[in-house]
Amino acid sequence: MKNNLDLIILRLLRSKPQWGYEVNMAIRDKFHVYLSAGTLYPLLHSLEEDGYVQGQWESEKGRGRRIYNITDTGINFLEAGERATLELARLIKSQTSESET
Repeated sequence: MKNNLDLIILRLLRSKPQWGYEVNMAIRDKFHVYLSAGTLYPLLHSLEEDGYVQGQWESEKGRGRRIYNITDTGINFLEAGERATLELARLIKSQTSESET
């Protein structure tokens, strides 16, 4: 999962804009993994620096939080990553099938 965390986050943001805590809870619910703030937020900042997500500060009840949206560049990166992941899975399956015969 660690190697695909950027794709997982982008996939979550493709469905709707979210703030970091929401992303973390979705990952926890789907993968039973809780990411520390020291893992999640640097990754979100890196995705933002690379142009894959765009963050915007919003204030709710006096408390600020950053809402992340996936960008067009992020969608392109996500789709390329999904294609590469599917191809890797196909190759692994074909190698497994060959070794079993």
